[in-house]
Order: sequence, then C-alpha cells, then structure tokens
Amino acid sequence: MAKSKKNITQQKSQYKLESKPQFISHSDFKTEITVLLFFAIFIAFFTTFKITGDDDVFWHLATGRYILEHHYVPSTDVFGYMTEGQPWMPFEWGWDVISYLIYQLGGFTALSIFRTLIFIIIFYIYFKLLKKLNVGFNLSILMLIVLAFAIIDRYSPRPHIFSYLFFSLFLYIIYTYRYLERNKYKKLFFIPLIVIFWSNLHMGIIAGMFLFGLYVFSEILMYLFPRNFSTKELPSLEKSELIRLILIFVASLFLMLLNPNGFDTYLYAYSHTKMKMLETVNEWKSPFGADYAGSFVTTLYKILLFVGLLNIYYSFKTKDIFPAILYIGFALYSIRAMRFTVDYNLILFVSNVVSINFVVEKLKSNYIKNLATNNNTIRYGFIGFTILIIILIIGIPTKEGKYDLYLRVLKYYRVPGFGINSDFIPTQMIDFMKENKIPDIGSRIFNHFGTGGFFVWNFPDKKNFIDSRNLNDDIFFKYGDILSKRPGFEKKLDEYGIDYAIYLAPDLVRDPTEMQKTVISYFCTSPDWKLIFWDDKSFLWVRNIPKFKDLIDKYEWKYVTPYNYAYQRQMLEKGIAENPERVKEEIQRKSREDPNSIVLNSILTVFGNRIK
Repeated sequence: MAKSKKNITQQKSQYKLESKPQFISHSDFKTEITVLLFFAIFIAFFTTFKITGDDDVFWHLATGRYILEHHYVPSTDVFGYMTEGQPWMPFEWGWDVISYLIYQLGGFTALSIFRTLIFIIIFYIYFKLLKKLNVGFNLSILMLIVLAFAIIDRYSPRPHIFSYLFFSLFLYIIYTYRYLERNKYKKLFFIPLIVIFWSNLHMGIIAGMFLFGLYVFSEILMYLFPRNFSTKELPSLEKSELIRLILIFVASLFLMLLNPNGFDTYLYAYSHTKMKMLETVNEWKSPFGADYAGSFVTTLYKILLFVGLLNIYYSFKTKDIFPAILYIGFALYSIRAMRFTVDYNLILFVSNVVSINFVVEKLKSNYIKNLATNNNTIRYGFIGFTILIIILIIGIPTKEGKYDLYLRVLKYYRVPGFGINSDFIPTQMIDFMKENKIPDIGSRIFNHFGTGGFFVWNFPDKKNFIDSRNLNDDIFFKYGDILSKRPGFEKKLDEYGIDYAIYLAPDLVRDPTEMQKTVISYFCTSPDWKLIFWDDKSFLWVRNIPKFKDLIDKYEWKYVTPYNYAYQRQMLEKGIAENPERVKEEIQRKSREDPNSIVLNSILTVFGNRIK
C-alpha cells in the first residue's frame, strides 16, 4: 500500500510539471487571445450555411414534433403510407425533440446557431486539451484548422454533432486522467452520465464506447505487462484503480440500454448496416473506392490516416501503448465506409497532434522546434495564422476574381447564411402545393427520395412514399423500380394508388440527362399526367383525372417546359406554329413567377425572336 502511494505521488508530480504551460508574456497572451478569437469567428462562418440537400434535417424535426404532440416515441413508421406500421425505431429521438424545441424558439436560425456553438465548444475542448498536454500554440492552431477542413462533410445540424461533442469530452476525461491527474478519478464518473444522454441522441455512442473500451484495454495491458508497457513517468494502475475503471466501463455498457427500446435499439441499428440499399448511398461506400478518387475530404482523411502511423512510433519510443491501440482500432473502424472517416479524424486528433509534437521535438533544428512547440514564439505564427483565418472567413479568391470557398474551391453546395437554400430545396414548389392544397386534393404522392422529409415537415397530416430514413430495402427497391422506369413501373403507379408526383433535380441545368434517365421523361410525355409546376430544379405532376381538372386548366405547362426544351423541341416548334398565344401566355407566366429562371432564359434565347 505504501508503494501505491509513492507511485501516485511520483506520477502526480511528474504530470503536474509537464502540464504546466511555459511562461507567456503579456504581449504573447494578447496575441494568443486574438488568434483564438479569429479562429472562433472562422468556425462560426465555416459552420453557418443554409440547409442544402440535407433532407434528414426535416424528418428529424418532423419526428420531434410528432413525439411532443403525441407524448410517446413511436416504434413503427408514421410518415410513409407504403411503410405505415412497419418497424421504425427513431433511436435519435432525443436530438429530434431538442432540435424541434430549438426550432420553436427561433426557427432555422436558432438551429444553425446551436450547431455552430456545439462546434466552437468542440474545437475549444481540443485546444484546451492540447494546451494541457503542453503542445505548442502554433502547432495546435495549425492542426485545428486542418481538422476544420477534414470534417467539412459533417457540419449539418443533425444528431451526429452530439456524438462529436461527446467524443471530445470522452477524450478530455481520458487524457487528463491518464496523463495529468491520475489521482482525480472522480472525473471518470462523468462518462456514465454522458452515456445516458448519448444513447438517446445518436448511434455514435457505439464508437464512443469502443473508444472507452480501447482505453480500458490499454490499462489492462499495462497492469498485466508493466515491464513492457509502463514507465516511471507513466506507471500502470493499481489493482483497485483498474477494478474501478473496469466497473465504470461495465456500468456504462448497461446504461446504454436506458433508451425507449433497450437492446433492441442496437439490433435495429445494426440491421440497417446490412441493407442492400446502402451500397448505393455515398456515405456508406469505401473511402478508397473510385467514387471518392480525388475528393478533397477523402484526401485529407488519407493524409491523416498516414500521419497516424506516428502514433505507433510514439508508443514504441515512450512505451505508451494507448496511442497505438487507439490508432489501430479506429483506422480499421474508419476504412469500412466514408461516414466513419470523420470519427477517425476527431478521435485520433489529439493523439496525432501529440505524436507530431513528439517528432518535432526530436528534430535537430531549434528553429522548427521553437516555431512549432514553444509558446514564446507565438508572435512568429500570429501574422500568418491571422491572415490565413481572415482569408478563410471571407473566402478564397478564384481565377474569376470571386471569393467563393464552398462552390468554386471546395466544390460543395453551400451558401453562407441562415435558413433554407431555396436554390436547392424545393421551397417554391412546396409553397405552390400549400397555396393550391395539392395534398388535400390528391391521395398518394410519389416523391423523390430527397424530398420525403421536407414533405412530411410541411404537411404533417400527410404521408410520403419514401424518405432518407432508409427504413428497409423493400421500399427502396420499389422506389427504384419507378424512378428508373423498370418494366411494369406504370402498373405500379396504379397499384400503389399514386395520383400526384414531385421530383427534385437540383443539378437539372448542369446535367439535363437526368430527365431522360429517370421517371421525369415518363411523367412529361404521358397523356395520363400533367405538369402543373416546374422551376430550374423541381417538377409537380398530377394525374389527368377529374379531381385535378381545375388545377390542370389553370396551371398546366403544355409547351414551355425543361423537358421540351432539352428533348422535345418539336413540341415548342408546334406550339409556336399552332398555338402561339398559349406559348406566349406560358412564357409570361414563368417570367412573372421566376424571371431569373435559367431554363426560361435559355428558351427565350433560342425561340425569343419567334414569340411575338
């Protein structure tokens, strides 16, 4: 027992010394605060963009509204008429409720601000942890900027952001306990508390417990093989300490079951990973596949995966097995699918930076060492970091002289600001449907996969055909049969009782071939269907039946349509020759509704001289 106290005393002294920051002058302190302020502003701008192509946001909100209105968490589908009553466990129900309550407070603006605050907290936790581990300010800020770009795919206001927050908290607790304050074990009790919340917010809890499990495993190895995996500076845990750690881990595993469906939640989530449809979903594809060749975020991930090898070097040199175990575990975890690469970037961030810092300190060049690791040289990096962060805030100048970080440089469909990006989300079509009560007149909709959530969010008493919840393979393949015009799809439209249809094609003006490849071409050419709304990204058709007669008479687009312009110009020619007044009326109507329409202005460029 006396030996145990001695070890604790030695360890406490050692890590207290290492965690104490080097002396920072008043001017360097102000410099540090200035850079951190600019970095926070950069993160605020970087994470503040309009909702674009993310239909999940809307069905999460619709789920939160449903739970609060009905006072229970559903276990079967309530949003789709094709899947009504089929198993559905909204295991992210906690996020759904929280996000809907935030929306009620301040709409999409409040939701965006909440998302930004979460990420600012995450980056601050990482910065604070690196500082405690005595990593230099310059290296810390540089790597935080790299991390900001490495996770750019996952800044949307969805439940995974809570997993990222809890990753950072887990790492903070584990690192400070393991390396700095081994005697302050009470902080470990925060982990089970986090687990209770996490298990009702996002399935990232599984990765979180994997992280915790790898840490516990490393401590067990240190205890069993102290000569191989422990040092005077980093001794193994005493038996009582190890038992306490294992009990906390086991208790956390049991607390994962405190959710509406207990263990079935995880079985249900696991069954989703086995669906055939995931082979067609980009985020479930391999980061090493052809689909991601040359991708910006994939390239960054591969670089960080390679840099992670330094963890093995670090472990070998310091006899600290934890970084190597963490790297091997999450490297194998991340190569399975693109969606897991961000988990790797976040969970290995601290370990990677510490390993880089370790290698830098071994360099012979004092200039490089001081520049990267010595807090007294903050002034050298201040100007560069500040200029870089300001450029990132306003955007990067392109060859065209424009500052456009997202679209032209990173090729991401993002528009800075709050709310919904109406150039990508079919807000105009939904407004038209509301104004003319289309869902009340119609019975069953056929909707594009990327609009099902937006539909049930805007029409809470109606049901969609499909949405991005990925309920099961059956509904996805039924959707695919119709979408791709597979043999017999027309009969399926009749069989399912579909009498109106909407389609979102945000890349329509850049890639009009989508109209030929999909059911758009059928709806646009069949006499059984009439187009009553279109813009540069969306379509709305209704069946040519009596209940829609008034709408068809008032709103039908007979000649001036994207499909006619791209593939049936003879229809436009025929209209100009035989029914010029109708063509002119359609041109004028679209000019009033959408004077900046690219399709309309293209039609006017080609046929304008012939339309009097």
